[in-house]
Amino acid sequence: MDGRHPHVPIDVPWSCAVVVGCTRCRSNAVMFERSPSTLLRGVRRAAAAIALAAAAAGAHAADIYITAEFKPDINDPDKREFVNTTPWSGVCNSVHLQACINNEWWSIDTKVRGTKQGVRTNDYGRDSFYIGMPGPRTVTVTSDDGAHTFDLGVKIIGAALRLVDQDGDGPTEPASTGGAINCNRALSNTNANNRSVMRLWLRQDRGNGVLACALHWLHTNNYAIAEFDFTYQLTTPAPLAMRSGVYTGMTSFRVGGTGEGADFDLGNGVELDDNIVNVHFQLEVQHAFQLEVPAGSDRAVLAPRGGWTQWTDHGIVPKALEREIPFSISSSGQFSVSLQCQHAHSDGRCAIRNETVDAPDAPLDIQLTLPGFRDASSGAEAVGVALTTTMAPPVMTAESFIIRRPSRLHFAVNGEAVGTMLDHPGSRYRGDVTVIFDADP
Repeated sequence: MDGRHPHVPIDVPWSCAVVVGCTRCRSNAVMFERSPSTLLRGVRRAAAAIALAAAAAGAHAADIYITAEFKPDINDPDKREFVNTTPWSGVCNSVHLQACINNEWWSIDTKVRGTKQGVRTNDYGRDSFYIGMPGPRTVTVTSDDGAHTFDLGVKIIGAALRLVDQDGDGPTEPASTGGAINCNRALSNTNANNRSVMRLWLRQDRGNGVLACALHWLHTNNYAIAEFDFTYQLTTPAPLAMRSGVYTGMTSFRVGGTGEGADFDLGNGVELDDNIVNVHFQLEVQHAFQLEVPAGSDRAVLAPRGGWTQWTDHGIVPKALEREIPFSISSSGQFSVSLQCQHAHSDGRCAIRNETVDAPDAPLDIQLTLPGFRDASSGAEAVGVALTTTMAPPVMTAESFIIRRPSRLHFAVNGEAVGTMLDHPGSRYRGDVTVIFDADP
């Protein structure tokens, strides 16, 4: 070769690491599932208890819990809403369960109990089977570390009440069987002939205002309030914009009779054991994250673009020694990317070291390209993002659930460092580089 230097063997073993949570490798894929929509389902989870001081002397409070989760599926990327994981209770948790499932009615028992005195008047009035219901409200839910808050919309779209004739001396059908004002009947025990009355009503205004529903009449008698439920609808935050974790919040409703300023007004002749209902909300976000690296891509052997011919035949020093590593990424949330080096250069770049002779380390320029993602702080597209050990790890985000998006890492020794390496023919340069994808930044 006319005394020209042969090329220098260069070997850059690298690895991808996924941190935080449960990591498992399978067929060259690194899978990570992070752990801590308007209708809810499944196993109840304990929400953080938040104490509420009684608003007035003698007030009692009942606590109920509503839970929802977002756990995306890489095989079903269109699933982008929370799923209600609150168990049914109240009228839906009985013989009416299948009807509630079929119609997506979610009742929750407030645990409020008491008595009501009925007075028969044919006027849909407060002496009858009567429920006044509140307007919509917004609840702030806060992440478990206290760093992030989101708004949760809550609408009361209906309510249910079960009254039982305490003395058993009234008619077997103690209330009118017709429709109610302002509401549509969803469930009832009409024709049960057991001296009790139960109705689940759905509001005609869909929970957008403040209104009252009532039956035409309720027979004069003493009734036990055996159950009081409400049905609700949630407008949840966009889960793709939320970090993995648990978010909690609370709102309170006052339940009482006419003239007591209650959110839920049960009409005249009412005495209750509890008159405050604390509703605790818990949203759990479990984002999906997956890296798939082709087999054999854990080593980046650097070479000039187009090969070594210009150097071996003409002595032209290459501008760069480089290698591009492809991989694919799936993510429904944010993640950060950082770097660890076996040999660190003073400017934060990783370096490769001559294993044969004493020579200066050669700095590596490492760039990351993630099509469809952007830097969460700057909004810049994630194209050619330089990675160093001294920089704050960039946090990547996307507007949608990205599935198996082709991406790449670019390793290169550039400029004068190439000539320095070629001054040591026959030697071997090597260094380990680890690129870390943190799915809980």
